[in-house]
Amino acid sequence: MLSPRASRLRDWALFAAAATVPAICVGVLGLRAVSNEADGARREVALGLATASDRLSRAIDQETDRAAAALAALPIDAGPPEAAAAALAGIAPPFAAPVLLAPDRSVLLPPQAAPPPAPAPAGCAALARAAAAPDARARAGARRDFLARCAEARSPAGRWLWPVLALDPAADGAVDQGAVAAWLEAHAAGLSEAERKATAIEVDAALSGEPRGRARAALAAPRPERDALVAELRRGGLDAALRARPDARGLTSFRAGAAAGTLRALPDGRSAGFVIHAGSLAGWLRGDARPLSPDVRADVVAGADVAGRAPAGPELGGAPAALLPIAPGLAVRLSPADPAAVERHAARGKRLLVGVGAAATALALGLAALLFARMRAARRSSELRTDFVAAVSHELRTPIASVRMLAELLEEGRLAPDEHREVFDALGREARRLGDTVERLLGFSRMMAGRAAAERAPARVAEAVAASIDTFEERNPEMPRVARDLDPAAEASIDAGQIQLAVDNLLANALKYAPLAAPYRVRVARERGGVAIVVEDRGPGVARRDQRRIFEPFERADDRLSRAVSGSGIGLSLVRHVARAHGGAARVDSEPGRGAAFTLWIPGPPGPEGPKEQTP
Repeated sequence: MLSPRASRLRDWALFAAAATVPAICVGVLGLRAVSNEADGARREVALGLATASDRLSRAIDQETDRAAAALAALPIDAGPPEAAAAALAGIAPPFAAPVLLAPDRSVLLPPQAAPPPAPAPAGCAALARAAAAPDARARAGARRDFLARCAEARSPAGRWLWPVLALDPAADGAVDQGAVAAWLEAHAAGLSEAERKATAIEVDAALSGEPRGRARAALAAPRPERDALVAELRRGGLDAALRARPDARGLTSFRAGAAAGTLRALPDGRSAGFVIHAGSLAGWLRGDARPLSPDVRADVVAGADVAGRAPAGPELGGAPAALLPIAPGLAVRLSPADPAAVERHAARGKRLLVGVGAAATALALGLAALLFARMRAARRSSELRTDFVAAVSHELRTPIASVRMLAELLEEGRLAPDEHREVFDALGREARRLGDTVERLLGFSRMMAGRAAAERAPARVAEAVAASIDTFEERNPEMPRVARDLDPAAEASIDAGQIQLAVDNLLANALKYAPLAAPYRVRVARERGGVAIVVEDRGPGVARRDQRRIFEPFERADDRLSRAVSGSGIGLSLVRHVARAHGGAARVDSEPGRGAAFTLWIPGPPGPEGPKEQTP
């Protein structure tokens, strides 16, 4: 048998388990669901990126094959770079740049850092030939006219002619150093590597001072895109690639460094074609012609062995991504345009989980609290019923034992004749006590079952109360007489028997819990349109926390005195039932140590037409 403390601890442990286990289960299942949903969203994004990568790869392959076929059929012969540029621009893929390589593998096209060259005036070729004539006077005049009119002229091989004549040490006339510096500032970006080196040597020999510094600065100015392209082509082994045997169409495809492309050898030793590099690829991917949906972001990745570092799975750097290699050092990285969308989706799922978890926890706590309360109430009811049975057994056993003992004395003739009257009185008193207990139990049983009907009729309440007081004084002659304050004019529609039963229980309750607080006082007075019956004592009183509970069946005040006094716990419940049967109420006004005043209030008499009535 568990002690009360252990029983309470067990109840709280069961309550905690019933409240937390469902909440924990819901939380674990919710976390698994959110995690699976987030993983599914990431897999969906990764699948979409893989599909976009395949689509982009097919688009690049198709455009490359088309441009290669057009390059093989393109009639390009020896001529100035401008002519080759015009021809190549029409066939190069949108993600590649047309390129023209000199025989020394220097890049003639694209001239990214230089402005488009103006067309040379007619007659510049004749002036260039005249500038090389044997006649010194004719040579000088042709040189002067050429330098004045033909700043944009080039040789059939694509070399710039103006700086050659302007810096010719054997030419007649002084070199116009300012004009040379100005021309180089405007055209240095379009010079090939070989032209830059040769012009730098001639500038050092022919110029001096400030013009020389300007010229050298122009020649040394970086050309980012072309220089980067040249560096990548050389670092990637372009020479080795171009030495490979061309295919049947005369084309050589290569993947060198951060560039890839297709070239065709020209009769004069130059090579023409197109090259895919970081700049051209990035420009195409930023445009509207790319074969990608707006929710896919494409970034160009360039560096050493990018393709070798391509991920085997859909994850790159912890986020869904796909890497499409173009060259050993060039690739396209595809990722979601809004990388945080998946995380936001997961965050929304977590917030939803928190809400559902909180609701589930609250529901679990509510259900657990309800079950806990019902369990405690059931245990409390069981304990009260056990105490009730024990108390009733005691109340019945005491008068029965007295009757049995007195009967045995009479039966055995052990009493003197003059003692018989005293024994008979005791037998009658114990029989009445036993009958009262049984009647109280039967009345309580009928009221709990709803079968007790109050046969009400207009009557003077003081008469019924006085009869009950008389009975109490007859049963307890050793007690001081009850103080009476009965209003004889107080009338109400009552069941006199039930009123007497209620007053009997109130006086018996006072005697049981305040035996030394006599004399008791009983008042009958008109109050709030009805009649109030008040039984007062000067006992220990009732704590405020117990004043409502003691009117419940089997309930008693939770103090040391109540535990020391035997009782069934139905007396005050009977009083409340009587009050309700009359449409009234029962209450107690008390403070610990100052006695108690139990009040039974019933409504006033009905109108003159109100006959005898029954109230369940």
